[in-house]
Amino acid sequence: MKKLENRKCLDNDEYFLSIIIPTYNEADNVPEVLSRLKILSKELRDKCFEIIIVDDNSPDSTWRIAYENLNKLGLDGVVIIRENIRGIGSAIVTGIREAKGRYVAVMDADLQHPPEELINMLNKALENNYDLVIASRYVKGGGVEGWGIHRRIISKTASLIARIIVPHARKIRDPMSGYFLFRRDRVDVSELRGEGSKVLLEVVVRGNISNIYEYPYIFKKRTRGVSKLGFLEITRFLIQILRLSDYKILKFAIVGASGIGVNWGILYLLYELMKYPTYISYAVSVETSLISNFIFNDLWTFRREKKYKSWFRRLIEYHTAQLAGLLINYSVTVLLSLFMFYLIASFIGIVLGFIANYVISTEFVWSYKPKKDIN
Repeated sequence: MKKLENRKCLDNDEYFLSIIIPTYNEADNVPEVLSRLKILSKELRDKCFEIIIVDDNSPDSTWRIAYENLNKLGLDGVVIIRENIRGIGSAIVTGIREAKGRYVAVMDADLQHPPEELINMLNKALENNYDLVIASRYVKGGGVEGWGIHRRIISKTASLIARIIVPHARKIRDPMSGYFLFRRDRVDVSELRGEGSKVLLEVVVRGNISNIYEYPYIFKKRTRGVSKLGFLEITRFLIQILRLSDYKILKFAIVGASGIGVNWGILYLLYELMKYPTYISYAVSVETSLISNFIFNDLWTFRREKKYKSWFRRLIEYHTAQLAGLLINYSVTVLLSLFMFYLIASFIGIVLGFIANYVISTEFVWSYKPKKDIN
């Protein structure tokens, strides 16, 4: 890994803002990005800021062009050239570890993230003492430019999946944003891994973030270069959110499947062997499986969560979550069976009921921490 520096701020502790820009084959875009960031020199006045370009040894010499333009524009900055390493997430984390500013901003080099919005995001953080400001496409005033229906569906679906699986992301409208700004002292950089492309999710999950603001902006249409979105990136994203959630949804599903075995075993014991009436056998087997699921989830799935409530209260609330899941399962199945094959309707009902059960359980039964203030 090589580093090219162009620093003018004599005291590194004086840097107020660090801007992280990961690049790969962005030679056509980097000069304009840096030119448009030059406005910060006027807006920040006597405050020092730095631009950190982290380039994965681009064949089009993005790193060289970036360094030349930093010098030409008189901007403080560092160009880090990573050899034999690829990945936007790890590139961003490399930049964050290099950052010396009180605030750290992350943005792309493809001009889809308007550089001029950065000063507005910083001012918002300063005015209201926000720990994290997210440039959001999905709050009032935000949007996207030039996307087809398939790209919109992919983005919305990815956001929904992230909000379902990762409890920390549920109050964020655009958890997939790649344009954000945070207070460096709120994040222990040693905790960041950069194993996926969505570093914002890592910052939210692993950082000590209390106040979050979503700043509306228009995600611009790419005019030069090629989008990096592909099957591999989607796969990495799914693996990333599972890791960030400590695989809770998979563990929750495994425990649920084990509950079926407990249910059937107790039912067979009471009904077939002990000859109890059906209504007693069913009631006892269902309740036993619910208690079994609760115990395994409490000891395994959610073992790392701080327990803010008594064991008995969690047990009662878990029953409520299960009941809500069953009601959704039943309602969806009955409704959809009017329009499609009943087994398909039943499968959809089971999936939605499971999701509802998981979300309610993580929100109310095993809450990960006290609620954050998100405006």
